Amino acid sequence: MRGPVLALFASALLVGAACAAAEQRAEVVTTGLQFPEGTVFVGNTLYFVDYSTSDVLRLTGKKAEVVWHANGCGPNGLVPSAAGLLVACYDSGTVVHISLDGKTLETIRSDDQGQPFVAPNDLARDARGGVYFTAAGDNFVLGKVFYRSADRRVREVASGIHYANGLVVSPDGKQLYLAESRASRLLVCAIESDGSLSKQREFVSLPDILTSSKPSNYTPDGLRIDRHGNLFVGLYRGGGFAVISPDAKLIRQVELPAAHHANLAISPDGRTIFVTSTDEEPGGAYRGELLRVPNPIGE
Repeated sequence: MRGPVLALFASALLVGAACAAAEQRAEVVTTGLQFPEGTVFVGNTLYFVDYSTSDVLRLTGKKAEVVWHANGCGPNGLVPSAAGLLVACYDSGTVVHISLDGKTLETIRSDDQGQPFVAPNDLARDARGGVYFTAAGDNFVLGKVFYRSADRRVREVASGIHYANGLVVSPDGKQLYLAESRASRLLVCAIESDGSLSKQREFVSLPDILTSSKPSNYTPDGLRIDRHGNLFVGLYRGGGFAVISPDAKLIRQVELPAAHHANLAISPDGRTIFVTSTDEEPGGAYRGELLRVPNPIGE
């Protein structure tokens, strides 16, 4: 879900036909965070959130600069919009539209039927100007997916998901991939012409394809996709991230330091992956960093 900038080395477990292991260099880009999440690029600029401080941040050089703050928001996910960013406020049950300079433009509290959002989690846009977003749901077993179309209408398009989390649209716009965190798996749905979802099925169960030197439940969190349709899966539990092909085969599994790696972003040139990294501190506090690693499958 600190200190000066430094370079460190983390092991990357390369799982495939050869089952070989290799090391991957990971650089700590910025520190002093608590619970970073929601990494997205707008042009060449990386934006992300700190859930614990209710901040939306922008990476400027190696410094995290606060762009927007809202007490009680508990931001979890971001997605670029035509006029700025949409922010999933997990704690306040809202989706907030902000400008890139930090102005609040709109606050969305329910769908068109008056149904409130319970723990809005992550967001993904499509090529039609619409945005899909998850709501983790009551007791994490009644998770839902909502769709906000280009005309700003919001409707429920999927339900009954065990902790609905990260999601992403395929490059051809025909499929939506979704992390069902409590079930340790990814789902896939067909996207219909009106933005609705159909033919929901299991895409892959992570315990079936992943292996790690760290005992783990393999909890999928944030999702990103490259132009070839390869899925990059942040592992809240699992020690890093995984890269999975469009035919549900493991390409690479990258192990990184820290307990949680909730989200990630692919740089615009496809050569670098930015990964959030969080450790739990005594007393329930968190200590977070933002890491940068070479893309393990290149571009």
